Amino acid sequence: MEKRSRKRLVDEKRLEEITLIAEDIVAKKGINGLTLQEVISASSISRGTFYKQFPSKETVITYLGIKGLNYWSGLMEMAAGYDALSRERLLVLYATHVLCHRLRPINYQCIFIANSEVNRLAVSPELNSILDDRVNRLITFIEECIQQAIREGNLTLPPSLSTPELAFFIWANRYGATLASLNYQIDSSDGDLTQKYKRYTNYYLDSMHWKPLSTEINYERVLNNIFNTFYKQERNQAKKLHTTVMPFSITEQIFDI
Repeated sequence: MEKRSRKRLVDEKRLEEITLIAEDIVAKKGINGLTLQEVISASSISRGTFYKQFPSKETVITYLGIKGLNYWSGLMEMAAGYDALSRERLLVLYATHVLCHRLRPINYQCIFIANSEVNRLAVSPELNSILDDRVNRLITFIEECIQQAIREGNLTLPPSLSTPELAFFIWANRYGATLASLNYQIDSSDGDLTQKYKRYTNYYLDSMHWKPLSTEINYERVLNNIFNTFYKQERNQAKKLHTTVMPFSITEQIFDI
């Protein structure tokens, strides 16, 4: 048992070293500039040992994505004590989405690359399973909010739609909108995709009659209250670091209103 624990500790330290090196390379050269040779050269690990744990570039990318999801989940834990109505609590997912994108942009990017079919095919089933588990933790949070809404009497689901199914589709909507924003074309002077996405979110949650409706409560103020209460340090860091590289992202949050 002790020997196994020691090996696990060594593996974790090795993983941390490799992901930090990979993040540095991607920061300088972009994801296409990441090569295993450069990672090996910058590390303290022998080539043979390296390839046992990181047999492909796709494996490194998946580890970077998992690291991003761990960070995202850690942010959500910081608001675990948020005592609010279900629809207000759901905004914790949006707040942490914004912060994960702003503060861990490389890991955030790798979440989506790691989930692509081409990347998954080059990675072991065991590692893909870990990636899936981390994503499902986020979906579970949505499911908990839905269950809370039903207990409150603020949401009623039709018999044909289960709580896990609705949680999945809410996640799929956010995930898909994030990817689709890369292809978004502005057709008007009002090109703020973030605000458009928020208006759409209010529209479809209102259409489900998930109360309180957006006509009854200012959810933008609720969101900013979440940032100010649970993520003040992270919010301030994000405001200092942020530059608009992708103007069509759905996470271009204005922190103060």
